[in-house]
Order: sequence, then C-alpha cells, then structure tokens
Amino acid sequence: MKTMLSVSNSWSRAFACVCAVVLAFAALSPVSAEEQSLKDDAKRAGHAAGSVARDIGHGAKKVGKEIGQGAKEAGKAIGGAAREGGKEFQRAVKGK
Repeated sequence: MKTMLSVSNSWSRAFACVCAVVLAFAALSPVSAEEQSLKDDAKRAGHAAGSVARDIGHGAKKVGKEIGQGAKEAGKAIGGAAREGGKEFQRAVKGK
C-alpha cells in the first residue's frame, strides 16, 4: 500500500508542478491589444493543464495495471504454495 501512495503522491506533485508552470507562462505572456484576450489565454492554459492531467491519468492507469498484474501473480504463487502445504499436512496426518 505504501507504494501506491508514493506513486499517487508523485503523480499529484508532477501535476501540480506542470499546472503551476503553465499558469506562470500564461500570466507572464506579454499583453497587448493585438494579442488574444485574457479569456483566450486562460482557455489555452486550461487546455494545456487538461492535456497534462490526461497524460498523468494514463500513466497512473498503466502503473495500476502493473500493480494489479503483480498482485495476481503473487496470489497465484501463494495459493499454489498453500495448496501444496495442505497436501503435505494431510499426508503427514495420514502417516504416509
């Protein structure tokens, strides 16, 4: 569980950093009457932040799938070992 929390925290931190950079660039862009309006700048920053959030979500989904596959394989191995241990115990009780 610790691994999932640390992965989640790192994705959250990455998202926050990227959003901050995008907003800083949007705020620092030179303002003139000929350039796009503030509304358009905010829209572009929102699209950029949304794109980054989508990419981070896809990465988190991949990490989650990998964790799930690892847990599935570990569960199968543990189940097989438990089954063999049970058979050995049964043989020992029967005296074979």
